[in-house]
Formats: sequence, C-alpha cells, structure tokens
Amino acid sequence: MNFVKQTSSLDPVRSRAVALVDARYVRWLARMDDSDSGSVLKLSRAGLVEPLRHAIQRISSGTSLLRTYWYSDTDDHLTCDDQSLRMVPAHDSDGAGLVRQMTADLQSLVGSGRIDVVVIASDDDRLLSTIDSVKLAGVCVYLLADERAQAMPRLMQQDPNWARLLREADRRLILRSDELARALDSSDDQSTGGRIPLLPQEDLEAVVTRWWEEQSEDDREWLRDDLPALRGLPPEVDRELLLRAKNALNRSLNFHEKRWMREQARQIALGQLEESDRALTPSTAAG
Repeated sequence: MNFVKQTSSLDPVRSRAVALVDARYVRWLARMDDSDSGSVLKLSRAGLVEPLRHAIQRISSGTSLLRTYWYSDTDDHLTCDDQSLRMVPAHDSDGAGLVRQMTADLQSLVGSGRIDVVVIASDDDRLLSTIDSVKLAGVCVYLLADERAQAMPRLMQQDPNWARLLREADRRLILRSDELARALDSSDDQSTGGRIPLLPQEDLEAVVTRWWEEQSEDDREWLRDDLPALRGLPPEVDRELLLRAKNALNRSLNFHEKRWMREQARQIALGQLEESDRALTPSTAAG
C-alpha cells in the first residue's frame, strides 16, 4: 500500500494528531473484564479524550488532538465531541475487519496531508506494514500502551507480537491501566486493591502443554507441516483449545487471552517455545 503525504497549507506551528482506537484493546488495557464475577463493565468512550490529550502533551507539547476514531462492534448511542464511531462487524472475532478499516482510514488521513501524528490503540501486529508506510510518508506514529511497555525485555518474552508492534512506533504513549480505567468510568471496582491483574499465563500454558503432550506423532507432524502457511490455528484445534481453557479457568477467555493461547500453541507445535526456553535458561556448564 502506498501512503503519500500531501503538503498542507494549515498552520505550520502546531502539529495535528488523530487517534484510532480499538475498543476491545482499551478495555483490555483498562482491565475492564471482571473475570471473577463474569460481569462485563460498561466502557464509556466519552472520558478517553482528556487522558489521551494529556499523554500526547507529555511527549509532544506542540501537538493537538483533533479527532478520535473509535472502532467497535457495538453502537453505544453516545454523541461525543471530536469523536467518530467506526462500526466493525460483530463476527469480526479475529480483528481482520478492524485492521482493514484502520488501514483504509490511515491511508485517507495521511493522504490528506493535514495531520502530523497518528495515535494507534491496538496490539494487532498485522498493522506493522501499515505503520511502516505511514512513517515513510513522514507522519509520526504513537502507539498507546500501559505500564508494561516500560519493561520491554520482559514484554518481549510474555507477548512478543505486541512488543514487536510497540517497538515499531516512533513513541510509546503510556497510560497506566488504573488511570485509563478511571477515565472510562470503571474505577468503582476496587477488588484488586490497586494491583494489576495479569493474564492467567501459567494456567493457559499448562492447558497448551497438556494438549500437545496428548497429540499423536501423526497429528504433531501434520501441525508442523500446516501451521507455517496459516496465520492462526486450524479451526478444529482452536475449538479444542478454547474448550480446554474454558474448563480449566471455569470461564470463557477474553480476546487477548485467546490470542496469547493461540500464539503459545503455535510456538510449541513449531518447536519455537522450546528454543526460546533454552535461550533464556542460563548455562550450567559455567558453574
């Protein structure tokens, strides 16, 4: 895809920014999925503008946020200043429709020549090539993240795809998860006592490991041959893993837990997880 940034005749002093926000992603950053009770906290996009503006000002004082595009499969019927709602299909479980819409919007925004900065709130690494094209067109790219982005070596081990996407940005726009939760009106639940809950990685890793151990050698060979040509997992494998995880956690997985588990399954099937573990394990020979 080609992005061409046209020369703008607008005020050259202040930089102009537009934000593109995936509702599912900011819900995840704000820890708004209450896994203990199974209830779903309502996310209000009205409170997002001010924290975004303040975060942008912290790293680029001369940049003003003109507009936010909000991508969701649900119409919240809100009317918010300086925001546009972008509806994505409700069945867009893998986010492909959202990536296409974001890419098309970025192409239009950059081509207009009237913006200098784009703020992207997403962890979908399919945006990597789009982000590269935007940067080549002369537009700065900020990616929204929480405090985990401040410990990038650890994040590269826990969530390599997200880390790779964040590293591609010109700047990481950090909003603490509790700050974001308050802005989105989800601060009433104090059950975590201010602590940041993590993905149930050990439980999900155990599910994936047990699944792999129970595969026959023929099934393992089939997966090794087929997975490199696939982005995710074969449908029947995906369904089995989701069912196993649901039984293990006594609840359904959220969007990012599913993505993390699928990535773990791919890595263990392709032998990448074992190689990564060996690389992280200190040598005992030197002792």
